[in-house]
Amino acid sequence: MASNFGVLIKRAANDQDKAMDAYARQYGLTGVQMSMIDFLGRRSNDVVLQRDIEAEFNIQRSTATVLLQRMERKGLVVRQSAASDARQKQVILTQKAVELKQHVESYIDNQQAKVEAAFSPAEMAIVNRALKFWIEENKK
Repeated sequence: MASNFGVLIKRAANDQDKAMDAYARQYGLTGVQMSMIDFLGRRSNDVVLQRDIEAEFNIQRSTATVLLQRMERKGLVVRQSAASDARQKQVILTQKAVELKQHVESYIDNQQAKVEAAFSPAEMAIVNRALKFWIEENKK
């Protein structure tokens, strides 16, 4: 009997989230906040707007706003009006978040390396293709 890919994807995502949350706790973060620090940290030379975060994580504006407000209260990010458009909010990591960035990137890179070690490049290409198909299919 074939596996239900939707169930497997959901279980894998849940397990990944739980593991990330457990690791993040030691730094007073959540897994989602770690993902945000990673996203912003890897784009430190770019202007990142709140709408870029919404697109990257496929979340609604209200969800991004709540997440960023919590991160602001923790002193992890600053939101300011973008120079190119005052209606848009630019999101910048604070020094506190920059100091956590190495731990965050290390964890994420190690998780990626584990997956890449378990599968051949051809298998990874198939998994990537399947996941991208799933993402695009659900946009319809």
